[in-house]
Order: sequence, then structure tokens, then C-alpha cells
Amino acid sequence: MPRAAKQKPIDPPAQPGLRERKKARLREQIEQVALALYRERGYEGTTVEEICKQVEISQPTFYNYFPSKESILAEHAMRGFGEPLKQLLIDPSAIQLKLRRYFKNVAEQMMRDARLWHAIAISGAYNPIRNPSLLRSAEVGTRVLIDVLAQAQKKNELTKEFSAEGLASMLEGLMLRTGIEWGAGVSGRSLESAMQEALNFFLRGARK
Repeated sequence: MPRAAKQKPIDPPAQPGLRERKKARLREQIEQVALALYRERGYEGTTVEEICKQVEISQPTFYNYFPSKESILAEHAMRGFGEPLKQLLIDPSAIQLKLRRYFKNVAEQMMRDARLWHAIAISGAYNPIRNPSLLRSAEVGTRVLIDVLAQAQKKNELTKEFSAEGLASMLEGLMLRTGIEWGAGVSGRSLESAMQEALNFFLRGARK
């Protein structure tokens, strides 16, 4: 019998080098210092100059990592709710119950960190029109929300008259507007109440 060919061992994934690790640590440090300043001083009171002073870097070094002080807020907002949203994919509850619990948790999280979300709101950092990259990023909640709503359509819980992509954009648009109005202080209602009202409006049109 012919001898079986010897399989070549699979090389383990390459680990980042020292230079890459140092750059990642500095980027994380810049972000954490900036977020702490936003929480302490608000949007207007936080400057690139002060961030650099506290991190002990030059402004050119800052701009090697972030294009603006707003971009740090945009990244934080973009990552904020993607992971909790993924849990809805394995939650067997009806879609309306899943979404109600999810947006209740979102409202509670935002209210606990109100100063930071106020900075995000008035900066316009999380604005897909000003920053189209938000629509392309896999980290944006819309990407996960599409899967959640498509799953509900397969269960005949939501209308199939519109695509899951369209429904996700509608729902995120409603919640984005609600969050911005609350963060900017122009809404007279609690964030949770405003979000639940927006969700009721969405479900009224989206249910099968």
C-alpha cells in the first residue's frame, strides 16, 4: 500500500509583535483618558491638547491614532451595544419582549453614564451622515440588529413586506433620534419612556 502523505502541521496564528502591542496599549490609553475627561468636563471642556498633556504625548502622535477628539466618542458609541444585542439571537422570547428588554437595558446604561452620552449627542460623533464609515462597520449595532429582525421574520413575528435591512435602519433611526434628543437635554421625558414609545411606534408598523 502507498504510504499516506504526511500532513504539514498548521502553524499557530502569528502573535502581534512588541511594536504592535505597544501601539495598541497607547491607543487604549488615549481612549480611556479622553473618555474620563469627557465624563469630567463634558464635550466642550475636553480638548486634544488636554488629552495629550495627560497621556504625555504630542498632538501629532494623537492624530496618528485618532483623526479627531470626536472620533473617540464615535468608536465608544459604536461598540457600546453590539455585544448585548448579539444575545438576542439566542433568546427564544418573542421579538417584542426581546426588544423591550434590550432597549430598557440600553436606556439604563446610558443614564448611568449620562455625561458621556451627553458629549456624544452634542458632538454629533455618532452621525452616519457626517461619518459614513459608521454604516460600513461590522461593529455597528445595525449589523447585528439585521440578523435579529431577520430571525423574527422567519418566525412570522414581523412583516416580510420590508427587508430586515430596512426594518433595522428604521428602528435604529428612531432610537438614534430619541437618544440624541435625550442626550442634548431637549426631551422632557425619561430616556426609558422615550425609547419604549419609539419601540411601540416601530412594532405597530412592523408586526405581521
